[in-house]
Amino acid sequence: MELNENLEEFTVIWLDARIDTSVDCIDTKKHLQSIINYLKTFNDSAKCIDYIKAVKEEKVFLIVSGTYGEKVVPEIEHLPQIRVVYVFCQNAEKHQKWVSKHRIVQDIFTNKQRLYKKLTEDVRLSDASLLSVAILSPDSKENQVTDLNQQSVKYLWSQVLIEALLRFPSSKKAKSDMLKECRQQYYDNKREIDIIQEFDKEYCAENAIAWYTRECFLYKIVNKALRTDNIDVIFKFRFFIKDLYEELSKMHATYIASVPSIVYVYRGQYMTIKELTKIKENTHGHISMNTFLSTSTSKQTSLDFVQHNTTYPSLAVVLFEIEIDSTLATKPFANIKSKSYHKEENEVLIAMGSTFSIEKVEQDKQGIWNVNLVWSNKEDVELLTYMKKSLGQSTNLETFGSILIDMGELLKAERYFKLLLEQLPENHPSIGNTYIQMSTIGLNQSNIEKAMEYSEKAEKSFRMSYPMSHPCYGSLYLNMGRIQLFQCDVISARLNLEKAAEIFSKNTPSYDLQLAAVYIQLGNISTICGEQSKMLTELKRGLEIQLKHLPNTHPDIGITYSYIGTAQLTSGLSRDALDSLTKSWEILRKSLSPCHPKYFLICFTLSQLYDAKKDVDKRNFFLDELFDNLSGMIAQNFGDIELMSLAASMKDGSATNKDIKLFETRFKEMATPLERAVLEFRRFTEESEALLKKNDYDSVLELINKTLLYWQQKIQSGTIFLAELHYKKAYAYFKKQDLVSALSSINDAIEILPSDFPRFSKYQLLLGDIYRDEGNQKMKLNELDAALVAYTKAVNIYITYIQPPVHQTISNAYSTITKIHVRKHQFDLAKDNLFKARNSLPPNLLNSKHNLYNVERTVAYSIFRNSIKELINALDSDALEGFQKAVSTFTQEMSSLSFDIASTHFFIGYLYTNMANTSLAANHFRFALESAMPKHPIRKIAKEFSLEIKQQTLNFILADLLMIYSKTFEPEYVSRLHERAIFYCKKYPTALSHVKLATIYLRIGTVYQKAKNDNLAKSYLNDASAVMPPDSKSIDKSEKIYFLELAEAQFKYADYCMTQSNFEAACPLFQKSLHIYKMLLPATDPKIIIIYRKLAGIYASRLEIPLAIRCLEKVVANPVNEEMYEESSRCLQLLKSGSASLNFRGMEASPLLSMLTGRKDTLPEGSTADAETVTKVLKNITGSTVNFNIVSYEPNKYTARPNKGILASHEVLEG
Repeated sequence: MELNENLEEFTVIWLDARIDTSVDCIDTKKHLQSIINYLKTFNDSAKCIDYIKAVKEEKVFLIVSGTYGEKVVPEIEHLPQIRVVYVFCQNAEKHQKWVSKHRIVQDIFTNKQRLYKKLTEDVRLSDASLLSVAILSPDSKENQVTDLNQQSVKYLWSQVLIEALLRFPSSKKAKSDMLKECRQQYYDNKREIDIIQEFDKEYCAENAIAWYTRECFLYKIVNKALRTDNIDVIFKFRFFIKDLYEELSKMHATYIASVPSIVYVYRGQYMTIKELTKIKENTHGHISMNTFLSTSTSKQTSLDFVQHNTTYPSLAVVLFEIEIDSTLATKPFANIKSKSYHKEENEVLIAMGSTFSIEKVEQDKQGIWNVNLVWSNKEDVELLTYMKKSLGQSTNLETFGSILIDMGELLKAERYFKLLLEQLPENHPSIGNTYIQMSTIGLNQSNIEKAMEYSEKAEKSFRMSYPMSHPCYGSLYLNMGRIQLFQCDVISARLNLEKAAEIFSKNTPSYDLQLAAVYIQLGNISTICGEQSKMLTELKRGLEIQLKHLPNTHPDIGITYSYIGTAQLTSGLSRDALDSLTKSWEILRKSLSPCHPKYFLICFTLSQLYDAKKDVDKRNFFLDELFDNLSGMIAQNFGDIELMSLAASMKDGSATNKDIKLFETRFKEMATPLERAVLEFRRFTEESEALLKKNDYDSVLELINKTLLYWQQKIQSGTIFLAELHYKKAYAYFKKQDLVSALSSINDAIEILPSDFPRFSKYQLLLGDIYRDEGNQKMKLNELDAALVAYTKAVNIYITYIQPPVHQTISNAYSTITKIHVRKHQFDLAKDNLFKARNSLPPNLLNSKHNLYNVERTVAYSIFRNSIKELINALDSDALEGFQKAVSTFTQEMSSLSFDIASTHFFIGYLYTNMANTSLAANHFRFALESAMPKHPIRKIAKEFSLEIKQQTLNFILADLLMIYSKTFEPEYVSRLHERAIFYCKKYPTALSHVKLATIYLRIGTVYQKAKNDNLAKSYLNDASAVMPPDSKSIDKSEKIYFLELAEAQFKYADYCMTQSNFEAACPLFQKSLHIYKMLLPATDPKIIIIYRKLAGIYASRLEIPLAIRCLEKVVANPVNEEMYEESSRCLQLLKSGSASLNFRGMEASPLLSMLTGRKDTLPEGSTADAETVTKVLKNITGSTVNFNIVSYEPNKYTARPNKGILASHEVLEG
């Protein structure tokens, strides 16, 4: 209790610059104090305003001079603590104008006696408006009390506290302590001091009711203390409250025997509109009286008490009509007329804590609000019943302090435990337990030094009083384990908790709940250490015991659910964690004050979880819960003024970023190591993920190293949090491709993490990826043995930790191992791993395009090459049998690889081609073609094979067969192949898209081109153009590869036409090829630039100089190489000059000649067509005619001879 604290309901403040020590001023003060004991005087308006704003519980009656009033009233009139303002001055007329603007000002007074009279009336009126109640919301299913708001929690703990005080033994010291407090409160109030003296001499328990009903200090202080839940004052007045309660209980027994079972009483009351609205909104809910309730048996008497209010129009007149069933009443009530100080009144006094159901709220014609209440016993909910029962028959300071700890009133609890220690004799058995409680307070305040100090004192006390087998040592070891866990010394904590478990196990069932607490702390250790198999088992084991002995809404159960949620959160079970944490919040909000640290922490954790889920509404709900109760939580548990100031600034929005960071730092000191670690790691995760999204791996590593250093200093053994930090570090190194560092970090993480941890597979898979990339690096360096070792490690990890073990990642790893074996010419091992690759693919991917096709082709080609060597060996030995055996072996190998039949026959045909056995080769080629061509309706084909693979195979086979037969010069068979291909394409038009069909035509045309059959070649190339969609402006991604192939074929044939000086045929082919490339490739791609160069030469040969210039400008802007840039630049300069001299002996002719001829370093001797083209261009540029022939050729050099002797000799022209 603070010194000079106002213990009454009202404070009177007098503000005037002329207040002094004169006789008149002293007399005025005495008169004011006789009306309201607590008087504060000021002659400084700023200090006065600050004081008023700091008042929390009392109502303020302000007396102010006219001069000060005009300035002060606008600043304080909105404050809820201001009841009324009186302007006290000598000139009323001077201040009338400004006073009229403020309703809070009662009047202007120039006469002291008139002021005293008005103040007295207003105090009595205000006293009549004081009613302390707890509104308990109705349940939607049953008309009973439910804990849906803070009032319910406040009611719950006030009932427990009062029950505990009522069971305190009476003592003279309790009376002495109360009177000492009263004398300090009224030290300069002679009237009250005289009454206190009288009470000291004449009081006895039998006249407690008379003293309570007398208008003096007792009822004022007791009622306020009960209304405001002022624990310190209630404790000081406990002896009188107990006497009053017991005396009322005695009268109750006599009273109910003399009245009907149903009793009706009334109470007139002033209430604010806000208070009345709250009651109306909770009709069918419950209302509990926090103080002793004075009522009357006369309805009219109660109405007379409140019907003369003209001062406060904002107050509603309320008449409570209360129906009491005396057979159900659990709280005492009685007509106290015979023992009241006022014998003339028919007063029925009802004990504090009585609960009523709100039946009806209506306003009558006179404007009076009638509130009908009916006595209810619904306050005895399961939790309250349990708590009352657990108090026992008698209580003491130890019990009282324990209740305060449960309430979250740590500072008060510590004070009462210290008071207990002062009263206990030396070596008393309760001393050790008291020290344990004080150590718990220190731990809950995050004050480890205090916790350790009291724990050591407890141990010393126990050793003097109890044998080592006594259960008190279980409490000691449990407390020491909690302290060591807070310090993250998990090894020592576990040892002490196991000792506690052993002791409590031998003393069950009396110590079942203590044993549950041990299991729960062991579960928290397992959570910190990431011991997945233990954490939830131990936590749920403790919860099971609690549920057996405690009501479901007990706060200990709520706290256990929060630990379970935290364990699930660290295990990656986010959904289960949210369920457990929500269940924890549901229980704690019903059983703990919103200022309790545990309630605060669960709200903070849930706000963070919903923030991560991007659920802004729920996040803000829990943050509001925090900020609304932050100052109270800090005040009653930590007493930290700096933190309270920060909390206030955060609530009103004035906090700076620096303030918030300071608050977060201080808040972490309050949390347990587990809670702190979870919050810290969530913050780290958010920061690191943001940096990873930016690919800022260096900053991620800097953050990780800083965080690792912090936690390695805090945590004395490996935990899941350290493991996660090492994992993040390994991942950052992996993304940087620093595989050595990545491997080191992931091994650090795996070494810490237990193998049964849920995310252990995630760690192992990253290790597999590191080995995989290490294998890729080794392959690039051609270190095949090292690559094979790395990939083997990777695939073994994938097989173990990817579930189910049918996955494309595994298949890809086997595919790469296959390639390594192929490069090492280990074909049997290659085939084995290829089978594993195929078997590892999920069914839905087995036939997908490109999954294994390229790998199988690689293996097949490699085996084919190896078979060629065997065939050569067989031919060298001239052994036909060996050759046939090789063919047979190859066929079997192809079949074992599940390589398609067409490809197998193709390879065999190719083998016979190399043997010059065209007959057998043709047979196998024919089988290959027929196997590749569709023979059934498309729907049936689609069921048997992937349609895209079928089409791709058809393209490959047609192209390869035609190319081979062009080399063997069998035009007849080429023609038959062509006819068959076209036949199937036309018969099944949906099997191939236009671009694929055009590609086949182009390939056939290319074959005839190489066979020097220009007419047929041109025909098929025209067919290719004909089947293409006209002016394609967009290309399907699935057909991109075919369009690129088509463009390439067009380019090659155009280039061939250039070599034949057939510029007219080449130009449209180049243009079509350019059109496709421009849609599919970047504008600077070399293919596009080369075509522009080719087209420039064609346009120049046609004398279309502007077009040639435009093409050359694009070449110069993005040349393929420096040489191209220099030559094209000179050529562009020549074309743009128009009249520049051209000397074949100089360098200038070389690029132009190269461009026009389309050839740079190989020109056939005696080529005249190119010379004619050059002649035309030279004529256009120079105005003269020059004819010449190329007469000789050497590598990179040309020698020219003039036709008509214009040039006697020519020096070598550079290519």
